[in-house]
Amino acid sequence: MPLTVKQIEAARFGVEKERLSDGGGLYLRLFPNGAKRFQSQVARAPGSKTRGWVTLGQYPEMSLKAARGLAARVHTLAEDGLSIEAIRCELDGTAQTAPDACGSVTVQAKRSQRQSKAKRTAAVSDNAVLLRDAARRWFENKRPTLSNGKHIDQNWNTIATYVLPQLGDRPVVEIKRREVVEALRPIWHAKNTTASRTLGRLREIIELARLEHDLEIANPADFCTRTAFGYSARRTEHHAALAPEEMPEFWHWLQDTTCDENIRIATQLLVLTAKRTGEVRFAEWSLIDISRGIWTSRDSRMKSRKTHRVPLSRQAKMVLDNAVVLSAGKRLVFAKRSTASGTISENAILGLVKRFKPDLTGHGFRASFKTWARLQRRYDRDAVEYALAHVPSKLEEAYMRDDLLAERAELMQDWADYVTGGTTPRCLREQFVET
Repeated sequence: MPLTVKQIEAARFGVEKERLSDGGGLYLRLFPNGAKRFQSQVARAPGSKTRGWVTLGQYPEMSLKAARGLAARVHTLAEDGLSIEAIRCELDGTAQTAPDACGSVTVQAKRSQRQSKAKRTAAVSDNAVLLRDAARRWFENKRPTLSNGKHIDQNWNTIATYVLPQLGDRPVVEIKRREVVEALRPIWHAKNTTASRTLGRLREIIELARLEHDLEIANPADFCTRTAFGYSARRTEHHAALAPEEMPEFWHWLQDTTCDENIRIATQLLVLTAKRTGEVRFAEWSLIDISRGIWTSRDSRMKSRKTHRVPLSRQAKMVLDNAVVLSAGKRLVFAKRSTASGTISENAILGLVKRFKPDLTGHGFRASFKTWARLQRRYDRDAVEYALAHVPSKLEEAYMRDDLLAERAELMQDWADYVTGGTTPRCLREQFVET
């Protein structure tokens, strides 16, 4: 992990290690007299396996940010073929006036070679920003906009898995397109969707670093992927779903199968409302009006980030009445204190539906609903899309000021009647009275 200013200030000789690593070849050395100096380790001579230390400056006279920039420069000099003595002279400023004392003419020769390479723009302190640090800053910005824990994990884990191991400790200004290509090449064809999304996230990370540090560089993650990797036959794999004609059979099975009653009720509600699994799991009693037949989902729980109302069918009302028996007095309909989220897990619902069909998913019921609605050829397309909480185009949204609740009430009742065969779910209150 990179050092922080607080860690540096708190570090003491004899308590910490003698040298604390910041990553990217930068170290902080602690001395018995309390002094703290930044150092960088490089090869003593080109091709040599023996390494030596170059002192960059003393803390706090030299800031951590400046030390990172100087460490990056030291490693650039070493990569250009300078010996450790020549590097020290270069840093001391003596190379221009006395090149022979610092390795004869090699200093001037190597300097000419470096000048022929791509120019390194931006200030030293800004050049020092590592991709790892830029990625963390990007993730801090991105996280509040992500809808659930799964998306949060995916955004960070793809970068942490496929990009940071190779490029994380490199200054952003030094990363080349070919390095980005090589980092993603192993997964581009095998995991094309993941690789493509990772590249897009990396492009955002570097773009943010360019803006925040005023880096005058081209974005190395911006290139033609077909030229770099060749043609990739991407196959989109949709969530497995039941054909509409299989839904009544599934409902009958769901009514009678042995399982946790909370999971059964959650799955029933998932089917009858065509909602997403997360929206069902985090349903709140305060937003459900069974008497009026309306369930509202907060905008923070919606993928569209817009409040969504669902008209409740007769069967959905009974399912929720059963849920009252199990979770009366709790904030969440499917509250479960033993889980970190405070509600039933997504895998619990997934595990139940897979018992009916191994490749089935909870999200697949939305596809079953839309397929059934389209085959009826009598429901307004906008009503079906609103039922699924799909986001309309900007133009359509500008003219659409109603969520079509009345139309959708008829649609959702017809769907519930089709799935259940017109029957009403068993009433748990009556079962408890009999017991």
